[in-house]
Amino acid sequence: MKNKLKILHLEDTSFDMELVERELKKGGLIFDKIVVDNKIDFEKGLTDFLPDIVLSDHSLPSFDSSGALELVKTICPDVPFILVTATVSEEFAVNILKRGAADYILKTNMSRLPSAVIGAIEKSKIVKEKEIAEEELKNSYTQLRNLASHLQDIREEERASMAREIHDELGQQLTGLKLDCLWLSLKIPDSNVEVKEKVKVMESLLNTTLSTVKKIATELHPALLERLGFVEAIKWKGHEFEKRTGIKIDLTLPVNDIDISHKTSIALFRIFQESLTNIARHSGAKNVHCSLQNKGNEIFLDIKDDGKGFDVSAIQQMKSLGLLGIKERTLMLEGTYEIDSKPGKGTKISVVLPFTEK
Repeated sequence: MKNKLKILHLEDTSFDMELVERELKKGGLIFDKIVVDNKIDFEKGLTDFLPDIVLSDHSLPSFDSSGALELVKTICPDVPFILVTATVSEEFAVNILKRGAADYILKTNMSRLPSAVIGAIEKSKIVKEKEIAEEELKNSYTQLRNLASHLQDIREEERASMAREIHDELGQQLTGLKLDCLWLSLKIPDSNVEVKEKVKVMESLLNTTLSTVKKIATELHPALLERLGFVEAIKWKGHEFEKRTGIKIDLTLPVNDIDISHKTSIALFRIFQESLTNIARHSGAKNVHCSLQNKGNEIFLDIKDDGKGFDVSAIQQMKSLGLLGIKERTLMLEGTYEIDSKPGKGTKISVVLPFTEK
């Protein structure tokens, strides 16, 4: 607390003015104080004097403590308000404290006033510092989220670039080798069975490598999003998942493609991809149902499996990277997500994102 306080006192009785001042000085407080007895001067005191604390009698001829408290809350909500009155009912005292008063002092017990003033100002200071710290934390969190979103965008751009390099450069080179093998096989005499078999093995290996290259390029960046649209990309990913894992997947998707922004489509595709990866690795599921709906200004993605489920709170405490990735992608786009799972009851992931057009 600073050494010299600024006190605004709402009072219309000179004896009580002097009584308050005497008690404050007796308590060792150093202060500047102005006294007002009407609403106009009180409001002017709040805006011009900028008090550290307000002391108020309960009832004046044209103004009362309830009106004074409302003005303080409106004009300078961080300034503590103490009711100093001759008598009030217990019900009124409780009510004014609930409405924001820091304390109330009966004029028959004025010795408590200095400590009440000090306590109110210290509490107000702590509350203000807490609010500032919370705002700074919120700003830092926002900055970190913006940075994470920016890094995610850069990562997707790099993945797209790498996918193009792999598909175009490495894919073309492998295709060239495959054609060379075909040419070579035509040049080898039929009588040279051993060499012909070796060339066939090479062709088979090249075909497998080409498939692997295509798979890697697609995992890095789903080019289908650009070529065929979001819904078709989801269909393709679902069918690939079913073919690779043997887990049956049922897709409920819009008939036509959804005209959403690239950023939203990438986020939803990655959430879908990560969910399927988690199901394949951990769930032991036999069936998966995925539903995608566009309702009004929101997009709803639900992924449900019939696997063994898990304790959500325990997994969250372990900071599962897969679930964390789903959470961060959702929150980056100001969406919401929910994970509903219980041991033996399967798992459902629900994501809602705001609809943003291209």
